[in-house]
Amino acid sequence: MNYKYFYIGLTIRLLIIILFSMIGTYSFFENHSYILTIAAFILMLFEVLNLIQYFNKINRWISFFLLGIENEDTSLKIPSKTGNAAIDSVLQRIHNLNERFKQIKVKVSSQEQYYNTIINQSATGLFSINESGRVIHINPSATKLIEIQEYQSINALAKIDKSLPKFLMQEDHKLLKTSAIFENKYGQKLLFKLSKHIITNEKTTLVAVSDITKELDNREVDAWVKLVRTLSHEIMNNITPITTLSQVISGYFVKDETGKFGNIDQKTIENTVKGLDIIEDRSSGLMNFINHYRKFTKLPEPKLKKENISELIENNLIALMSNSGFDSIQIIKNIPENIYIDTDSKLLSQVITNVIKNASEALIQGETKNPKIEIRLEELGDSVKIDIKNNGPKIPPEIAEEIFVPFFTTKEDGSGIGLSLSKQILLSMGGDIMLKSGVHKGVIFSIILE
Repeated sequence: MNYKYFYIGLTIRLLIIILFSMIGTYSFFENHSYILTIAAFILMLFEVLNLIQYFNKINRWISFFLLGIENEDTSLKIPSKTGNAAIDSVLQRIHNLNERFKQIKVKVSSQEQYYNTIINQSATGLFSINESGRVIHINPSATKLIEIQEYQSINALAKIDKSLPKFLMQEDHKLLKTSAIFENKYGQKLLFKLSKHIITNEKTTLVAVSDITKELDNREVDAWVKLVRTLSHEIMNNITPITTLSQVISGYFVKDETGKFGNIDQKTIENTVKGLDIIEDRSSGLMNFINHYRKFTKLPEPKLKKENISELIENNLIALMSNSGFDSIQIIKNIPENIYIDTDSKLLSQVITNVIKNASEALIQGETKNPKIEIRLEELGDSVKIDIKNNGPKIPPEIAEEIFVPFFTTKEDGSGIGLSLSKQILLSMGGDIMLKSGVHKGVIFSIILE
C-alpha cells in the first residue's frame, strides 16, 4: 500500500521539530537571546502537539475500526476528506479494510444461514452439548425425537433412559462405544452417535440421533427367518432318518396287508438293532439341540455384585488348562491387579471361557505357527474392557456378519450357541461383546462391562 503522504507529513513535522530545537539551542548558548530561545521552544512544542494530534487522529479511526471488528460492527462511517492528504490516505485504507470485512461478514452470514437451513431440514436429529452438559444448538428433528429444547440440561434425557446423560457426557476417548440405542416412551428405538470437538477452546460434543425402529424391526424379522430356517434344518436332519428307519424296520416284520409277521432271521435282528441305534443317536442329537435352544431362551437373571475381574480371568485360565491342546498355546497376559466392577461372576466366566476356548480351537484346528492368545484388561472410566486376541486366521466378512446369530456355526460339531449366548448374557448385564477382525493381524473379541 502507498503511504507516501503519511511518510512525507511525518518527515516534515520531525524536521520542523529538529529545526526549532536547533534554533532554540543556538539562541540560548551562542546569542544568549532568551526571547528567541523561548519562541523557538514554544514553536517546537506546538509542532510536537501537532504531531501527537496527527497520530491521534489516525489512531482514533484505527481504534474505531478494530473495535468494530471485535463487536462484528461494520457500520463505521469513515470521512473521505479531512483536508490532509496524509491522513486521507490512511483513512482510505481503513475504509477499504472495513468494506472487505463487511463483505466477509455478509458471506459468512449467508453460509451460516445456508447450513442452518440444511441442518434444520435434516431428518436426522442433531444437537451439541457444552462441557457443563447444556444443549447449545439443536435442530427440529432432534427436538421432536428427544423432546428437549436449546439451553436445557441433558439430565432431562433421563426420562428416556437414566443412563443416557452419562453416555452423552463420557470423557474417556479410549471408550469403545461412540454409539448406543435407547428407547423412548413411544417405543421408538433411537440411535445416538457421538463425536468430540474443540471449538474456541471449549470441548463440545456433537450428537446425531435417528429413529431406527423400522430398521431394527426388519432386522428382527430377518433374524427370526434365519432362526426358523436353522431350526427347520436341524429338526429335519434328525427327524428324516428316524422316520425312514422306522418304516424300514417296520417292513422287516410286516410282510403283507393282513399285518402278519414274516420270518425273522438273524440278519433281520441285526439290521433292526443297527436301525434302533441310529434312531437313538439321532434322537439324542435332537434332544441336545432342544436343550441348547432352551438354554438360550431361558437365561437366568444376572445377580450383580462387585467382583475382582483380574482374579476371575486368572481362575478361568487355570480351568481351561485341562482342555486338549491348550498347553501348546502361548498365553500373553496384560492384567492389572484388583480391577473391580459390578457383574455376575458365573455368567461372565461362561462368556470368558467360551471366547478363549473358541480362540484356542481356531488356533489348533488352523494349525497356526507359534499360536498365541493375548488377554488385556483395561479400565475405561466407569467401564472395564477385556480384549481377547489370537493370532489365528482372520474371520471372513460374510461370516463376521453372522457370528452372533443364534445357531450359526462353521464347526461340524458346533451348536452355534456360544457367541450368541455370550452376547445375550453381556447385554443383560448392560455390557456388550464385539468382534474386531480385519483391522489388526488375527482376531480380537472385545468384552465391555459397565
